[in-house]
Amino acid sequence: MGKVLLLINTVKYLKWQQIFFRLLRKVVKSKVTENFLGVNPKRSDEWLHFPLHDETLDFDLNACFLNHAKKLDLPSDWNNETHSKLWVYNLHYFEDLLSENAKEKRHFHTSLLNRWIDDNPIGHGNGWEAYPMSLRIVNILKAWLGGLEVDKKLFESVYYQASYLSNNLEKHLLGNHYFANLKALLFAGFILGNFRWINTAEKGLLLEIPEQILDDGANFELSPMYHCLMLIDMLDMLNLTRAYPTKVSHHLVSLLETYIPKMLQFIETMVHPDGGVSFFNDSADGIAPSKDKIYQYSKMLGFKINRIDSTKAQIIDNANSGYFCSTVSGSKLIFDASPIGCDYIPGHAHADTLSFELSIGVERVFVNSGTSEYGLSDKRLYQRKTKAHNTVEVDGKDSSQVWSGFRVANRAQIVDRFSEITSDKNIVLSAAHNGYKTLLSGCIHTRMLNFSSNKLIVLDSLEGSFQCAKAFFHFHPKLNVNLNNHVLEVVGNYFVMRTDLSGYDADVTKTLWHPQFGLSIDNTTLEIPFKAAQMELIFDWYKTSSNLKRDE
Repeated sequence: MGKVLLLINTVKYLKWQQIFFRLLRKVVKSKVTENFLGVNPKRSDEWLHFPLHDETLDFDLNACFLNHAKKLDLPSDWNNETHSKLWVYNLHYFEDLLSENAKEKRHFHTSLLNRWIDDNPIGHGNGWEAYPMSLRIVNILKAWLGGLEVDKKLFESVYYQASYLSNNLEKHLLGNHYFANLKALLFAGFILGNFRWINTAEKGLLLEIPEQILDDGANFELSPMYHCLMLIDMLDMLNLTRAYPTKVSHHLVSLLETYIPKMLQFIETMVHPDGGVSFFNDSADGIAPSKDKIYQYSKMLGFKINRIDSTKAQIIDNANSGYFCSTVSGSKLIFDASPIGCDYIPGHAHADTLSFELSIGVERVFVNSGTSEYGLSDKRLYQRKTKAHNTVEVDGKDSSQVWSGFRVANRAQIVDRFSEITSDKNIVLSAAHNGYKTLLSGCIHTRMLNFSSNKLIVLDSLEGSFQCAKAFFHFHPKLNVNLNNHVLEVVGNYFVMRTDLSGYDADVTKTLWHPQFGLSIDNTTLEIPFKAAQMELIFDWYKTSSNLKRDE
């Protein structure tokens, strides 16, 4: 009965289209429905080419994706999922076509692309699944716009891939997958002259851009990593429309130009001073291009970057997504007072409601656990759980009912949120959620954060019935963390933080931090059981001008 309820509470949030197209895919198989006419397209001189990716493949076929390296054994490795399906997907993306040294590897790249055509017949294998195909189509065409020589055989293959994709759009998933499908059709339609693909792409994008990008600029799946990926999609499509201005409607261009500045501003609120993204929901460094590359590309296209002055005492309330960003005296606090994300596509959601991350200067202090893999493993499930984040677990349950690799049943809802800057420049952020509340029992979790130049006060309150509760605080692995005589001391390179834990049964445990896919690093976590319905912790710190760890 429990599994039935779990499924019901998951499926009830889906759109009817997702259910319909999931069933349709079981009976209708995709195929190529158009013939390539053999006309070579004309390369636009207006395309602004920019290498976005690091090298992932060398001349000897040594490949490295998701921090897992191996020498390719082709053709078998095109579909060898021994490491992970996502690793194989990355092999089929061909992002190396847009690496910084791609110009020196053009002959190698064209040879490998022709090898892919020979080894991957139409409709067979991972390379013909819609998502990797979407990314590969765009990467090939962007590389061609940037100078890669593409012969008739390769253009014909791209044409047939686009035709196949046009009959295999991921409407059963929607979200970032469907968005990538539409982008690929737009590129293929513009360059290869297929008006059906252009019409399909434009019609879909006119609906999906305002659907998937909130008014505060956030991607509606509420993952900083996927937000960065989607911003690249938006910049690429604007670049394309400027390269081929007669093939697009003014309405689409207007949407791109309206939402890109909002998305740039949202990134600025959700990255840390070290330049990396914050780890809310599925998020990690190394998947999307870095913030610096995104900014460089944006500037090439004429956008201004409005950087946050972290020395100011300020609150930026991303009210549509729910994230608070606050800064004071060079420190930055990001607070998740958000829903889990879009109701009908919560696959990248974590049970992280009311978690936060903190940097003091350029040093990260409190960090969520990050994401190192997808799939159905215990590690994947743990990384989505409440205890893997800087928040409170009640009665051993998660604030949202995450399960399987990409499923969520019952979800925490924000029931109250508040922020203010007091007269003495203290920042107060507060929010509450009902993820632990049921019709007849349970409790509401309220968290208040009081943030100033040298102090963070965390006040957690549980209103209602509960048996046990525990707060978790995860520290960056580069920090020295010690608990002696009920005093927690955290030492960074340029700060010392102390917390008096007298009266609490606090414990410091060894855990793992996952800043990139395929990467797990030892770190330290503070765990504190509740003794009452309310718990207040005061984290005080002072900054130093010298490198404490080096001096030690």
